[in-house]
Amino acid sequence: MTCRLAPVLRFMLRCIPRLILCCAVAPLHAAEAERADSARELVVLHKTQTAAAKLGQPNEQHFQTLLGRALAEAMGRPVRYLSLPRNRLVGALEAGEGDILCGYIPQWLPGAIDWSRGFIPVTDVVLASPRVVAPRTLEDLRGKRIGTVLGFHYPDFESALGADFRRDDGPSESMSMKKMMAGRFEYVITTKVATDTQIRRGLLPRNVHVLVTREFRTMCAVSRRGRVTVAELDAAIDGIERNGSFEKLQSAR
Repeated sequence: MTCRLAPVLRFMLRCIPRLILCCAVAPLHAAEAERADSARELVVLHKTQTAAAKLGQPNEQHFQTLLGRALAEAMGRPVRYLSLPRNRLVGALEAGEGDILCGYIPQWLPGAIDWSRGFIPVTDVVLASPRVVAPRTLEDLRGKRIGTVLGFHYPDFESALGADFRRDDGPSESMSMKKMMAGRFEYVITTKVATDTQIRRGLLPRNVHVLVTREFRTMCAVSRRGRVTVAELDAAIDGIERNGSFEKLQSAR
């Protein structure tokens, strides 16, 4: 019996070190693969209304979510989302915690960050409650309380109204609209897209007054310490415009 078992024992003694080595190497390969994916991923920042950072998937149908996924696909990168309060967005970009943040312009987010070309059309508007006469110009808003978003800059209003620009800051445009309809004030600065969305959801009456103040294109802020360059992002923007995916995103807003 001993003689017959000896070759088996010798074989096992030879194989055990190899098995141990394989078991030790496998986690290393998995960790390396995970690091490689992390180095390739596109981290898209989102603004959240909460005070804490939140890692994960935001609203699947949100324009910014769909845009981030489309840009990542055009770059051939996996995508990850990081939601932060507005006052932490620039710091996160400067530190390289996120790669891009779309839907802004440099005047809104001053900092040591770079910018893509403008490509997201935006129409700024002032909403006026049906309770008041529709304003025709910014001058008609002099001295009036206006619903604004905390931390946002409004250069056109600051320039036109100066000290008579009376802000009533809130956490979001949608909250300012609710306050307007509740009678807290009669005017809100927002966008046509946000207005149309609120009307479609039945949260604003269709007879709300809408004054268009300007039309422009927003950009994507790009981290200087991130995984992508402005040139790579601009190329991805060109790609989603050429293949029609950006037009589809626009129609779904």
